Amino acid sequence: MKKLYLFVLTLPLLLNYACTSTPSSDVADATASQEAQPVDSVSLQMIAADLVSPVFLTQPPNDERLFVVDQVGVIRVVKDGQLQPEPFLDLQSKIIKLKSKHEERGLLGLAFHPEFKSNGRLFVYYSAPLRPDAPSGFDHTSVVAEYMATGNNREKADPNSEKVLINVNQPQDNHNAGTLMFGPDGYLYISLGDGGNKNDIGEGHVTDWYNKNDGGNGQDVKQNLLGSILRIDVNSGSPYGIPSDNPFAGNQDGMKEIYAHGLRNPYRFSIDNKTGMIIAADAGQVLREEINVIRKGANYGWNVKEGTLCFNAADNKNPLPDCPDQDSLGNKFVNPVIEFKNSMTYPDEGLGIVSVGGYVYRGNKRAALNGDYLFGVWTQHHGKPDGAVFAAKMAGEQGPWSYRKLYFRDKPGSAFGHYVLGFGQDNSGEVYILGSDEEGPTGKTGKVYRIN
Repeated sequence: MKKLYLFVLTLPLLLNYACTSTPSSDVADATASQEAQPVDSVSLQMIAADLVSPVFLTQPPNDERLFVVDQVGVIRVVKDGQLQPEPFLDLQSKIIKLKSKHEERGLLGLAFHPEFKSNGRLFVYYSAPLRPDAPSGFDHTSVVAEYMATGNNREKADPNSEKVLINVNQPQDNHNAGTLMFGPDGYLYISLGDGGNKNDIGEGHVTDWYNKNDGGNGQDVKQNLLGSILRIDVNSGSPYGIPSDNPFAGNQDGMKEIYAHGLRNPYRFSIDNKTGMIIAADAGQVLREEINVIRKGANYGWNVKEGTLCFNAADNKNPLPDCPDQDSLGNKFVNPVIEFKNSMTYPDEGLGIVSVGGYVYRGNKRAALNGDYLFGVWTQHHGKPDGAVFAAKMAGEQGPWSYRKLYFRDKPGSAFGHYVLGFGQDNSGEVYILGSDEEGPTGKTGKVYRIN
């Protein structure tokens, strides 16, 4: 029998107006009704417990070990079914002091180089104290850095091997996104939120092309990287290279690292290991949550749109009657493949609060889920550890995708019973759910489950 090694990381959590679109409030109602379809009942197997705030799980290529990210700043190892006392990498001294309540900073992302087994290279995303050269009044600095693992079997990462690739000064403490993932093209993809604060306004939000909603990092591609998915080449350049086919690689219309933009907080995205499709959940403001298929050069609309609604920064619960359907460069906004109501505003109709991106199931333990995209909501009811998980039938890049709720045979009341903090996937395509019972990075209620 092959041994399973698991590593766990825990964390505390446009100028042209000629074309317009009218928002339809029926879109989310229609998708919400899909929950009435037949549901799946699945089992969960606990893989690790006694963590603080586990937010991500991954497995290096050609490696039997699993690694889990815990927000408080450490990567832990589960070996032979036991959580090991020594971390694979401890970055607690690098990250900013975290709050015990709702917290979106910390150690957020981890990606292993496709040749990790031979070269030992790994990459992390974490929230550091604000750099001295950052604008006054900003909150912290997001760091993407490379580390090296040592030993014949890459047993541990060397904490002194850090090579910083990117520093992004963050004006607020929220909307940090934080996923790192290598694509089949060998490039590193990185998600960044819009800089935080509600309505994409306040300190650190630049003036963009859309005057109705003042400020908007998601719609700006020239002054900062926020509200975007980035793509870089870590195998060339210093400290990295720019893929020649990046949307702005050969012109001055935007920053060269940007792959797609117009996003609010794409906290979790994944890349399907069969189709190469990039799928991201983007957290909404108060009305809509969404799942997007990410395409090169695409603009996903924030803060002109929240889902398919015309966003109103001055009154976020009442959409504008109309808005542009393309940006200042002539790019039409891309609608989500899944859109649903936020239960903070719609307690009886919404699916939950904050969409959390997952993975396309490619495993063998649940044949009925094969090819389905699994995603979640942080919680269904504010103030309660009551997350939910859904399975969507993929229907191309345009959507819409139908979905159904998953129920868990071994959980009381068939609900997940924890806040959903993230997902993971191993090399065999099995999917993991990560959660805790605390709103922030405190306590020891963090757990990792595998869907069986």
